[in-house]
Amino acid sequence: MKAWFRNVFKKVQTPAYYFAHIPKTAGTSFIVLLDRYFPDSVIMPEQLWRQVGRISDVKAQDYQLIRGHFGGGGAIMLTDRPVKHFTMLRDPVELSYSTYEFIKREQNTVVHELVVGEQLSFEDFLNHPDTQNLVQNRMVRYLSFDFNDDPSAQEVFLSPQTVQSIQGLLKPSGQTLNNEERFNRAKNWLDKALWFGVLDRFDEAMQLLCYRMKWPPIGASQKLNKHHKRPVISELARQRVLQNNREDSRLYDYAQHQFAHQYRAMLTALGCNELSSSSDINAALDQHYQNAYAEQHKSLQAVEFDCGQILLGQNWHRREWLDQEQAYFRWSGPATVSSLDFWLEPYDYSIEITIINALSDSFLDDLTVQVNGHTVAWSSDDVGVVRTLRLICPKNSLRDNGLLRLSFECADVLPHAEAFASDDLRKVGFALKNIVIKR
Repeated sequence: MKAWFRNVFKKVQTPAYYFAHIPKTAGTSFIVLLDRYFPDSVIMPEQLWRQVGRISDVKAQDYQLIRGHFGGGGAIMLTDRPVKHFTMLRDPVELSYSTYEFIKREQNTVVHELVVGEQLSFEDFLNHPDTQNLVQNRMVRYLSFDFNDDPSAQEVFLSPQTVQSIQGLLKPSGQTLNNEERFNRAKNWLDKALWFGVLDRFDEAMQLLCYRMKWPPIGASQKLNKHHKRPVISELARQRVLQNNREDSRLYDYAQHQFAHQYRAMLTALGCNELSSSSDINAALDQHYQNAYAEQHKSLQAVEFDCGQILLGQNWHRREWLDQEQAYFRWSGPATVSSLDFWLEPYDYSIEITIINALSDSFLDDLTVQVNGHTVAWSSDDVGVVRTLRLICPKNSLRDNGLLRLSFECADVLPHAEAFASDDLRKVGFALKNIVIKR
């Protein structure tokens, strides 16, 4: 009886979320979007096995978000929490070519010197005995990998340091799995996933994720770590890829079919259909998020927001650390309108917005601020690109559900490289440090 009572009243442990980042599947871009929904303090910073160090030290941090190149079964080694996992898949032909180009560019990969030294073409790369395994059923092997049942799939990792760093953790339980067994394990991994996306439907995949997680729609995103020159892949190379990736092709076909079914189900639940515009779908997603948030969270009477916290909004780049301020900041962009949501009790509020950089002085002079779609006047005692903006939000500006949506409209955005002579291609407007809202 005592055991029964202990089980009934035992605290349910909240899960850790794991994004299994299969290399060259737009994971770098996705992680920037994903991180905004978690405070920096609960995100595991390491994304590679060679960065991890002692497993016990990582577990002691009790992270709530793990994202990186750890294989399908890797995250269970990094947390004592139950794990909810998700991933992004890509067409095997495009994935193989992108892997080939990545290895040519990156010196810290297992066969970089071979590929560059012998000037291997893509066709050569697909056939060479020392390279073809790197573009052979990589998604299936990656998702199948764990430390007990499929440790031999560790060959899917591209870095020699990574392969070496996990050797002491591998505990082979028996015979090496064949391709069919690995395919079934990968398919089962997808079936149990909280969410998965397919890269050729990236924007729709983000909509489905926001629906599942009850997040506001992500809005515009800028694809990072992407090389824009589209390859011309010969038919011979294409057929060779398909021959080498029968299980990956089957998995991708399955994923596309399942994703299409899940996306259609989402549209139906939102009162939309496949003819609905993206803006209409996003509007329905926004209402879905607002309904859930208002029901599940308590409204506040004051807010001290900084960029290390959860960000509910659209069109913001990754959080960045500023040493001299000992604080995080975020650039607005890539679109000209950025927004942030706060949930407040019905009172009059004063708002202070700290900006630490911008494209120019005149850029900030022309910045438009809106509260729930209505333009409000702001003032500042500062000049230049570092300013504190002040404005008043009267009680009647809040929505009935408590939402205060701050929107910032810029006249333009520019690549950081163009504005500040850097190598950063992100389109930016201004850099936000913090926002203080009080009665």
